[in-house]
Amino acid sequence: MSSKRISEADLEEAFEDFIGESLPSEVNTSSFSIIGVTALAAVVIFGIFTAGKRAGKLLSTVVEIKRS
Repeated sequence: MSSKRISEADLEEAFEDFIGESLPSEVNTSSFSIIGVTALAAVVIFGIFTAGKRAGKLLSTVVEIKRS
């Protein structure tokens, strides 16, 4: 068994080598872009739904039957 102790600095160095160093500003920028893309997608989907609903009303035929 090895008597070498693993320190916190050793673990941090290993994680930085494996994952890479990230800055807090990079995380905030990516989260804002994800929120923006999600909001844009929601607006586009809502617009398509509304346009389709309106087109369905305009293209539908109403048949009226009158008895005399």
